[in-house]
Amino acid sequence: MKKLTVFAAVLLALCLAGGPVLAEEADFSGVAGVWYTEEVMMRVSEDGRFVIEWFDGDWTGSLEPDPREDEEGVEYTAFRLILDEPEKAEHWEDMELVPDVRHPGKVTLWFNGHPGEEFYSAPVYVREITEEEDLGTYEPYYLIDDAVGREDDPVVTMIFTLLRPAADVAVMTLYDQEIDEEGNLGFCGDTLEWWERLDSQERIVVKHVFEGDLPDLGIFFILEDDGTERDFAVEISGEDGGLFLTPLPPSNG
Repeated sequence: MKKLTVFAAVLLALCLAGGPVLAEEADFSGVAGVWYTEEVMMRVSEDGRFVIEWFDGDWTGSLEPDPREDEEGVEYTAFRLILDEPEKAEHWEDMELVPDVRHPGKVTLWFNGHPGEEFYSAPVYVREITEEEDLGTYEPYYLIDDAVGREDDPVVTMIFTLLRPAADVAVMTLYDQEIDEEGNLGFCGDTLEWWERLDSQERIVVKHVFEGDLPDLGIFFILEDDGTERDFAVEISGEDGGLFLTPLPPSNG
């Protein structure tokens, strides 16, 4: 299911920002912003300060860049957590944020050398459901079958999980896609399904056939936290065939 993606190179550069990091001025642009899990939120500033909003109290502190190279020779930067109050994490001596070099928009918080919380830069994430998995595990969910009558085509079954409440949620197919001189994607869209409101942790299962090299499926909604419109195209990683979301300009369709 591997495909060449339009935006992957740009987003990968963001996730690998600064590696190797210059000693004079650390670059935190690859992790700066708001990050979501199903339960908690993390905010990282441009100067490397962070707040993780745990249920039993916030963790605050600063990030320390640690340039690395993976087993395939790809350079990236991990970030060690330096807590303002180390006693809040007395059981964890070694904590770090590790960007996913193959899936832009995802970072994992590691504890003592083991992966822990997975954070996403969007308040929704998508992943493929394999043939071996039982969809009943993810009930309740909404189902969209956009591949009816396409049994001979490579049908991809994916699941979107909302990480925060959202309004005007729409899953759309994209067509007449064009990329302008500045790299912006223009398109027309057909709504497959629309919901007035979906709560946090609600799921949407979509069966879809990807065609061509340009994104042809998207999810759109208004985030209830701040009222902003969030638009994303679904892309396929050229590295391992995994799915990820690419931000689109609001009201682009």
